[in-house]
Amino acid sequence: MRFLNVRSGWAWRLLLIVGAMIFAGAAVLGSMGRDLRVLIVTDEVEQMEVLAEYMKGKGAVDSTIVLQKDLPDELSSYHAVIGYIHGKLDRKTEVAIIDYTKKGGRFVCLHHMISSGKAKNEFYFDFLGIQLDKPGESRNPTTPGGGYAWRHPVDMTIVNVNPEHYISNHNIKWDSKIAYKPSDEPSVEKEYPAFEMKDTEFYLNHKFTDGRVKTVLLGFKCLDDRNNITYMQDRAGWIKKQGKGQIVYLKMGHSIEDFKIANVCQFVLNAVAWKAN
Repeated sequence: MRFLNVRSGWAWRLLLIVGAMIFAGAAVLGSMGRDLRVLIVTDEVEQMEVLAEYMKGKGAVDSTIVLQKDLPDELSSYHAVIGYIHGKLDRKTEVAIIDYTKKGGRFVCLHHMISSGKAKNEFYFDFLGIQLDKPGESRNPTTPGGGYAWRHPVDMTIVNVNPEHYISNHNIKWDSKIAYKPSDEPSVEKEYPAFEMKDTEFYLNHKFTDGRVKTVLLGFKCLDDRNNITYMQDRAGWIKKQGKGQIVYLKMGHSIEDFKIANVCQFVLNAVAWKAN
């Protein structure tokens, strides 16, 4: 067996090169850790604890979970801010999220962050490019393209309408195909990759106010048993550039059981890890 003579010139240079490579690798890993530092603002902590545990195990994401009253004064150190607020969106939180995103941050907007509880906020829906018609009647049945409505519990099928995008595909298990007609008319019905969610909650008639600015990722298909209407709407997941940053909306995630579905958490992880152009 031959041993390396570290005193020889070439061997010493080799050790220096290897050492530099190791140091560079450690620096990259450290940078990745900082880059994937996430703030979760919520009023339903249990669901977010399930999500945070998943993202930590699958993506080494370091999540800090806070209530709105504990929102940090400065958000710029976070790679992403995840919003999951069921009730009232405080003005301080609203303004902080908008400012953070426009300056280059990534706002991951989950489930009921687009709901009637936010309709009275002054800036939020304009920031998202969303309109909810007749939010005060949201408990009642509606029609496609009509007023905003929600229903729980229901079964809902999530549909992949953007099979090329990282967020809607990376480590996502699409276990079936269904007939689906995109809501961007005129369109033709065909088979799309899909998976089903049981006993969840849907939101109907989220209306875009910014034309074709958004990149649509996911659609949903569901039956409202109250009027026997099947809805197919391209509103389960989308991306919008806002200022120097991005908004990613994901409709799934009402209950703890929803966040125990790997796909639901993986979508959020993908939204955090995705490298925007």
